[in-house]
Amino acid sequence: MLKLKRLLITISLICLTDLSAQSLSARVVDENDEALVGATVYFDGTTRGVITNINGVFNINLPDNLASPILVISYLGYETVYETDINNLKSKYQLRLQKNNLDEVNLYTQHFTREAKENAFKKYFLGSGRPGKKCEIVNMEDITLYFKIENNTLYAESLNPIIIQNDYLGYKVKFDLKAFEVKFRATSLDDIDYKLSYFAGFSFFEDINPNKFGKRIRVYQKSLNHFFRSIVTNTYNKTKFKFYYKGRKYKPKRLFKIEKLDQNIYKLSIKSKVLKLIESENSPTYFDLYYKNEYGTLKFVKPDIRVDIFGNNLDLQNLVLEGHFAGYKVAKLLPSNYILVKK
Repeated sequence: MLKLKRLLITISLICLTDLSAQSLSARVVDENDEALVGATVYFDGTTRGVITNINGVFNINLPDNLASPILVISYLGYETVYETDINNLKSKYQLRLQKNNLDEVNLYTQHFTREAKENAFKKYFLGSGRPGKKCEIVNMEDITLYFKIENNTLYAESLNPIIIQNDYLGYKVKFDLKAFEVKFRATSLDDIDYKLSYFAGFSFFEDINPNKFGKRIRVYQKSLNHFFRSIVTNTYNKTKFKFYYKGRKYKPKRLFKIEKLDQNIYKLSIKSKVLKLIESENSPTYFDLYYKNEYGTLKFVKPDIRVDIFGNNLDLQNLVLEGHFAGYKVAKLLPSNYILVKK
């Protein structure tokens, strides 16, 4: 990454908040209906979080403009609860004790050393290069790693949220891992045998170094979120992206139909004239996207996706990323409701 230039002084990267936002409140208890004091409550992918008080009660404001807010309620040793129906919040959430189902994976731990599996996990979870090296997993011992030779896949599981000290972007991230897989072409952890990787979960961001706003800006400017946001807000011409289809440069609006579904969600559909060109090929649609010297491929498995006002893709299964954009791991993860604004 280049050092912050004078031009960036006129730009700030902010997390939008609304002081008059809707306030949500509920009580968190254990299986005996006793209050869970200090339970963590946050909105997935944001810096908006609180803890429960002495009565197990939380009060939290709903972040502005989030298209599909997910409220996460967690407590050490208990199963995490996820609330997606924010408009019908329960008055009480009862958490159950966590069940340890990880003992059975010990059958798969003998193929590689713990160190080798940790190195592979860090690479495909945090990312490589300087960003990945500037991140530290505080509780690595909580993560169970195992390799299945039946499908040559490395898996990771954790009963507790993974705590990441991200000194590259100045965040402390709590990541509740729900899935992690790295597939190889052979019984190997070598880069040459790498096939594909995938991870999913819920995240909460604590801003521990606001002075990193320059790096955050540069990471955001190259991100797929910025690209999609520029399309739905008609600001693509102000970005440095270059968009190609079949080797020819296009402006995205010539190839995509943009439909506003509600205040914060848009539908991006590949235009019929483009689809007609590929029907005979019986294959997904590929687009190439450049940002300066960075290059990636967008593989549309289905002809449309929904994105929110922040550029988040709400239909992850419809789009496969390759190249630069596939390298956006946790080290380059920004809160989902961050955008660039001019001062």
